[in-house]
Amino acid sequence: MKLPFELYLALRYLRFHRGKTFISLITFISIAGVTVGTAALVVALALNNGFVQDIRARILSGSAHLQILNAEDSLATGMEEIAVRAEAIDGIRIASPVIYTPSMLIPDSAQPAYAEIWGVIPGRQAEVIAADPSTTEALASLEAPEGERARIVVGKALAAKLRVTEGDDIRVMVPRITLSPFAAMPKSRKYRVAATFRSEHFEQDSMRAYISLASARSLMSAREAASWVEVRLVDLNDLEAMKPQLRASFEFPWTVVDLFEQNQDLIKALRTEKLMLFLAIGLIVVVAALNIVSTLVLMVADKVRDIGALSAMGAESWSTARIFVLQGLVIGLVGTALGLSLGSGVAWWLGAYKIIALDPNVYYLDHVPFVLDALDLVKVGLAAILVSLAATIYPAWSAARLDPLEALRYE
Repeated sequence: MKLPFELYLALRYLRFHRGKTFISLITFISIAGVTVGTAALVVALALNNGFVQDIRARILSGSAHLQILNAEDSLATGMEEIAVRAEAIDGIRIASPVIYTPSMLIPDSAQPAYAEIWGVIPGRQAEVIAADPSTTEALASLEAPEGERARIVVGKALAAKLRVTEGDDIRVMVPRITLSPFAAMPKSRKYRVAATFRSEHFEQDSMRAYISLASARSLMSAREAASWVEVRLVDLNDLEAMKPQLRASFEFPWTVVDLFEQNQDLIKALRTEKLMLFLAIGLIVVVAALNIVSTLVLMVADKVRDIGALSAMGAESWSTARIFVLQGLVIGLVGTALGLSLGSGVAWWLGAYKIIALDPNVYYLDHVPFVLDALDLVKVGLAAILVSLAATIYPAWSAARLDPLEALRYE
């Protein structure tokens, strides 16, 4: 196959030539610059993707997929009926009512601590949140035999803060008033620690405590009320499709929210961070493009005689310009291909072999995660090629404007 003469000359000018060591060297530096910039961008985005996936997994850990709640009342009746209606909808695995209340936990021998009390039906809640075996066992221990003190299950970090272990007593104080002969007092009740649980979500471990739904209703004087209904889908991939269906099934004042909507500020922050990371690391590619500009400018100055000869032989100015556009494009393509390969290889190696270790007691991670995304690779590749192409505009324009008579005058 015969190459167009513009591409042939562009490739020929990129070869190493004796006596042209300087130009060959800066050509190599230009390719290396694009390679390093592209690889750095791939690794940085893989790092961001790794943390995003980990955070999404932690959001899912210990949480239902959807919540059905009353927009007008924080403690509404009829939640059992709502749960039954929800379970009758195709695509929903299980639904269960929950009572939520902020509280103060007061142990016998330590400082009190703020906690979020969840009143749940133990067996159903374990299935709603897809709890691991240890958490399922901890929730099952909430069922106290008749006549025994009511039980509570607390997160491991919260238990450490309160300095309590299994079998210790805790007083739970909630924002409800009870009348005494002396004054109005916040409602409180003593519970026995039945077990502790550990999730992948630090906030749950450090702030959440479970009691039975019946005990929570008694404590809150809520009778048959609940805060919301927790819903788990058969397939999480159906989340976006199920929300409109549920919202159509439950009219106002009932509303449906998902766990990602509840954490939308965090998700938005991560997306913004990814964009800023792309722009910041992408500056390396821009700097590499400046090397391409200098390479091509020097090449134009070195090939003045060749350009004049081509013009004298009838080559049009746009053909001359295209030689240097193709030359810069080849530099960009080679650098981008090498950068994508290098960056993908490094990111895979760092993620697969868990090279960068972390202390799980501090970060809740034992290594820095790296996750490659094919779409990110495409975006990085296109961006690097477009920047490289933009770098050819001025040198190509300079070559096209060259007067062949001036170019050949002293030859």
